[in-house]
Amino acid sequence: MSYDFTMMKPKAELSSEIESLEDLGERTLLRQDPAELVEALSSMFPQLDWRKEDDGGWFGALTGEDSWYEFRIEEAPDFSWTVRTSHRAGTRNLIPVICDTLGVLAFDGQANLLIWPAARD
Repeated sequence: MSYDFTMMKPKAELSSEIESLEDLGERTLLRQDPAELVEALSSMFPQLDWRKEDDGGWFGALTGEDSWYEFRIEEAPDFSWTVRTSHRAGTRNLIPVICDTLGVLAFDGQANLLIWPAARD
């Protein structure tokens, strides 16, 4: 089993309008380029192991101090991508680091909450 996060990049000028899941969509989110995401995540985590999937998307695996992490990014630019971790992990410390570094927000599907970057306006 896994613990899943949906990662999204809000439009800076509209981020203050996002208060809940209902506010997320084409109007408030930016499409993210897959190649740029893979490059940015690889820079953050050099030990991240990527492979190209049959559907053209990317799959990355990483073992962190608190859990394993799996990254899935579609082939075409999209509004979201996913990170999966172990449901048994007590912490998932890399998620806030990713949010802060890349300026993305994470939807924690199990806790049903949004995790914002620290520098949110």
